[in-house]
Amino acid sequence: MKRFFRMFFFLIVAGFTFYSCTFTGSLGGGKESGMSRYIRYPTIKDATYVGSETCGGCHSEIFERMKGNIHMKIAKFEVPGYQTGCEGCHGPGSKHAEEMDPTYIINFKNLNSFQASDVCLKCHSDAKMLHWGDSKHAMVGVSCMGCHDVHNGKDEYLLKETTALSLCSQCHQDITSKIYLPSHHPIREGKIGCDGCHNPHGSEVKFMLRSVKRLNDVCYECHQDKEGPFLYEHEPVSERCTICHEPHGTVADNLLKQNEPFLCLQCHEFHFHAELPSNTGTPQVGMGAGSMTRAFTTRCTICHYQIHGSDEPSQSLGGHGKALIR
Repeated sequence: MKRFFRMFFFLIVAGFTFYSCTFTGSLGGGKESGMSRYIRYPTIKDATYVGSETCGGCHSEIFERMKGNIHMKIAKFEVPGYQTGCEGCHGPGSKHAEEMDPTYIINFKNLNSFQASDVCLKCHSDAKMLHWGDSKHAMVGVSCMGCHDVHNGKDEYLLKETTALSLCSQCHQDITSKIYLPSHHPIREGKIGCDGCHNPHGSEVKFMLRSVKRLNDVCYECHQDKEGPFLYEHEPVSERCTICHEPHGTVADNLLKQNEPFLCLQCHEFHFHAELPSNTGTPQVGMGAGSMTRAFTTRCTICHYQIHGSDEPSQSLGGHGKALIR
């Protein structure tokens, strides 16, 4: 066992040593080795900072447009140790200004998604970005520039589109189609946005949900009455809301994946109440004439209306107080 732990420790140390020796690189001088050109923040060798006004001498149109941008309003004393202005993102511009060579400046068009995002993460590294590295967006090669436009952003977050829906729908068209189904969250009405439930920068939960533990916590932000705890619980509610519901939109009412009783029959069997001919009739226990029609056109929640849980015991003998009917 001790030999195993010594070997494990050796591999960890060797891995970090390999990382520190391999993942370095620069722009405008020398070749990069290994995976450094994909991971590390790009730099310009032997260049110095000259100030944004120098950039404005040639890039006057962008410079004027950027004057109202938050990146240009940050004072140096607010971010000690970091460069502000144009060179905060594009790197020191002395060699680029002197030689007019585009290879001596950080051009985001020439960077891959990992390098481009690494430039942004140099400053944007607070708790909101903690899970970006292992997020689905980062894994599939989406960079910060995929959603944000630093020079021409349309809102305070410098997004490429005016709404989260119009931005997200450019890639997630299969999900966007669901919000036009009869039952849907009010996304297309503008009452909530995709980022109301999802964190595009990553999270600890699957589907990049705004939760630190489980999917249901996102739903309970709005649907507090469904959270409980209840004395008599419905197991799917406690486990995961999406067992019964499709949050983006469905044909069935209340965002249910299927209409009743078909949804309920995935776990439960028919019982005689489903074949009751009328409010005053005699229950048909057997499969008599019309019994199947009545069974498949009767909603379970007509009786079991406290389907998310209840603190009141039901009065049915067969339900043992757990039938969720009051």
